[in-house]
Amino acid sequence: MAILEMKQVSKSYGNVHALKEFNLAVEAGEWVSIMGPSGSGKSTMLNIIGCMDKPTTGSVIIDGVDTSCLNQKQLTEIRRDKIGLVFQQFHLVPHLTAIENIMLAQYYHSMPDENEAVEALKRVGLLNRGHHLPSQLSGGEQQRVCIARALINYPAIVLADEPTGNLDEENERIVTELFKALHREGHTIIVVTHDPEVGTLAERSIKLEHGKVSEDIYEKAAV
Repeated sequence: MAILEMKQVSKSYGNVHALKEFNLAVEAGEWVSIMGPSGSGKSTMLNIIGCMDKPTTGSVIIDGVDTSCLNQKQLTEIRRDKIGLVFQQFHLVPHLTAIENIMLAQYYHSMPDENEAVEALKRVGLLNRGHHLPSQLSGGEQQRVCIARALINYPAIVLADEPTGNLDEENERIVTELFKALHREGHTIIVVTHDPEVGTLAERSIKLEHGKVSEDIYEKAAV
């Protein structure tokens, strides 16, 4: 069953056509990488899937809900309930500890639960760093907090924007191992990346050019 469907999606900014009659279906449990040069439409696509923007035309169905028909408040609710976002720039609140950053995501969804936040940190190997501020964490540790935060509300889709872009080789390995584990657990993962090594870890690789799909390849069963 498709957890995400984009049907004839176009997005224009004035005379700039970022996406052009774009079609995509992602099955529940798939790990998909989205690649392509700057200006190919990756960021636009990510913003639309993440309910941070709406298409000019076409429909976007996430877990059975057509988000292209929703208002801004409804889009925020879908993003909160259905999407777990992992950003390249982390976007952690600097004056909150790692546990508190995770609990903040719970607050906007339902009720904060410190025990659940602790378990989320344990899952990403940061149980002993829960009371540290972001400034006291390495880049790799901050990204792992972001992954824990993205998972805390059990999203339908984990959507990652260049998740290893600011990491050194060792922390990139740790983060990609986390994504492998999430995939084995059955999570649907969509990763936007410039890094071909990260891109080829996914079982399906999609390349964009000029707002359209130029390649859609099932590489292998991701491990």
